[in-house]
Amino acid sequence: MPDQQSDDSEDSHNRRRRLFQGLGGIGAAVGLAGCNDSPNGDDGTDGDNGTDGDDGTDGDDGTDGDDETDGDDGMDGGNETDGDDGTDGNETDGDDGTDGEDSDGDAEAATNWDNYSVTELVVDETMMSLDVAPDGRVFYITRGALFGADTNTGTAKVGYIYPDEEETGTALELPVGTVEEDGGQGITFDPDFEENGWVYIFYVPPEDELEDPDDPYMLVSRFTMEDDSIDPESETELLRIPHQRETCCHVGGYLEFDLDGNLLITTGDDTNPFESSGYTPIDGRDGRKNFDARRSAGNTADLRGSILRITPEDDGSYSVPDDNLFTDANDYGEEIEEDLVKPEIYVLGCRNPYTISVDEESGNVFLADYGPDADSWDTERGPVGIVEYREICEAHNAGWPFSRGYNYPYRRYDFEEEESGQPYWPRNLRNESPNNDGLTELPPVKPADIWYPRSWEGYLEAPDWVDTPVPGERSFPDLPAGGAPMAGPRYRHSDEFGEGALDPHFDGKQFIMEWGVNYIKYITYNDDGSVEFNDFLPDEEFVSPNDMAAGPDGRLFLQTYGPPWAGEEGRVYMIEYEE
Repeated sequence: MPDQQSDDSEDSHNRRRRLFQGLGGIGAAVGLAGCNDSPNGDDGTDGDNGTDGDDGTDGDDGTDGDDETDGDDGMDGGNETDGDDGTDGNETDGDDGTDGEDSDGDAEAATNWDNYSVTELVVDETMMSLDVAPDGRVFYITRGALFGADTNTGTAKVGYIYPDEEETGTALELPVGTVEEDGGQGITFDPDFEENGWVYIFYVPPEDELEDPDDPYMLVSRFTMEDDSIDPESETELLRIPHQRETCCHVGGYLEFDLDGNLLITTGDDTNPFESSGYTPIDGRDGRKNFDARRSAGNTADLRGSILRITPEDDGSYSVPDDNLFTDANDYGEEIEEDLVKPEIYVLGCRNPYTISVDEESGNVFLADYGPDADSWDTERGPVGIVEYREICEAHNAGWPFSRGYNYPYRRYDFEEEESGQPYWPRNLRNESPNNDGLTELPPVKPADIWYPRSWEGYLEAPDWVDTPVPGERSFPDLPAGGAPMAGPRYRHSDEFGEGALDPHFDGKQFIMEWGVNYIKYITYNDDGSVEFNDFLPDEEFVSPNDMAAGPDGRLFLQTYGPPWAGEEGRVYMIEYEE
């Protein structure tokens, strides 16, 4: 029963089914919805599902008593998958088919993997993020302590690499808090870095540096670099993001500038996912706020669980683009004054948006968002764990913790009585959590553009009231099951690139990675709106790839987290095409 208040009439059944119809086929044969004359992000219905989604019993006072974890890797969806998808999606003939952007490339040579060299540049611990400076130097930031280490503080390192000389060194050592997933997280360079030397870093300060230890936060700061050294005394705080240190998980922490000079900041939902049976953490009981993602990712007045977008100013302040989600230009002036919304939010409703990239041609943002851990649908709780990719060209609500993927809704759940309520209908979405201090009525949810589950077998067991794009079939059959997607760059070829650059065949192709399944793929955007997935360097053994960037000369740089979960053997590689 998807709706406990609706009747079982044929008309009621049809209304419920219409919730998922009208989105347009978003399977691999049809392609990305994101920025290609796609649906507007609603659920494709006129909202006539017979209810506003409020059944009066949102389960905010209960507990399900299921305190077990799902036994995953502690990073929530970041390790192996169940392998039950029948195919691993990794076989390819090396030809990605028809690609309207590939008129000058040599597909046969570009997908002959013998034409590539892979050079290991550095080995380090807990490497979290990588970026390439305009002059070609490669920089990375470490977390500051091994995961699982018995310490709450550490020293994050910003390392640098001269790839041609294979010279490496340390640009900055930064004290950080390392509770759970905390530490050094993200690094990026100012658009005018060559003139001002500004570097932006996302990190979690150690507790002894906080003015109030009971009011912890994550921090985005600007530093100044001279030569190969970042001056710690040059730090200018840009943005503090609220953060709890009582339990795990989800920091986010990636930084990237868009083409208009806006700084994009990803933030996780800062919520423990391990006591919700692998489904959505919406526990509203007293003392359980850190197990309720409605207080963060579903909260219009909270900076967590979002993509933030701000415009740094020279004096260390920032402004906000008018086309963010909640701005005065979008008629939220009164709500801003009442602190019911945060104008910094660009995309609301993310779970753990670990990586993003910006297409240097279109300016679109490509997001990878980690998924929950459920291996199957539960008619009383919601969908199998689903990860998402989104191509973003406008502000919107991504739906977490209320829905996932193709707008598959979770159901309200009374954790005390272990009873389910109505689904969270994506068009008529209400946040009724006692921990919500933002708006109750939320913007409609835009479906993801690409998604895949923890288990394809579990995905195909969807209840009959749920409309999948192609019922009974995998939505993206070339993608194996997994839980930890990573966004690489959308490659743009230039005739000015030198030796080692990729073939023009890869122009316009979007690179993606999987931390848990250990693959690199690229997406081809076809002229008919469809997308295709193909493997990149399938014979290489890259262990837990977690970031990738293209250098100014067209070469690729890949960061891997390494084989142990603790992060003892991260690596940076240079990938060159040598045909």
